[in-house]
Amino acid sequence: MDSMRQRLGRSGSGPVRLDRLAEACLAPAVMRQGFGSARMIAAWDAIVGPDLAGRTRPERIRWPGRREEPGDIAAATLVIRAEGFDALELQHMAAIILDRVNAMFGWRAVGRIAIRQAPVELGPAEPLPPPAAPAIDSPALQAVRDPDLRAALARLGACIARREDTAM
Repeated sequence: MDSMRQRLGRSGSGPVRLDRLAEACLAPAVMRQGFGSARMIAAWDAIVGPDLAGRTRPERIRWPGRREEPGDIAAATLVIRAEGFDALELQHMAAIILDRVNAMFGWRAVGRIAIRQAPVELGPAEPLPPPAAPAIDSPALQAVRDPDLRAALARLGACIARREDTAM
């Protein structure tokens, strides 16, 4: 408990912000993977975009062991886990990802990206929305002779109506 207080920079008791508590709990695991903090992992959606963030994971940062000149800090390599087509998309976005990661660090910490093609564990799937009930009954629908097409158009109309209701 004392080491946790030290990591939080606190000496007394009282309320603690949840993000600082999570950071302190995750710090050992995050440090083993080369990340200075969990900030980049938490900001992964903003770095690669929400669509790609759901299918890729930052795996580790490999820091170089030796420096070229005294005082010179060589750039690290960000290892990203991805599958198939997502790896290709990451290659195309490499320059953008590097810019965003380095902007987050505040200096040119990462100089290259290495993509590790491996399965990405995805979070729990979002539940599917309930099927739309064909609640739309209009004279235009009754004019459609094919019953399958009429049912499909009714479902489409109900889905559009439901989206308009939730958008308001």
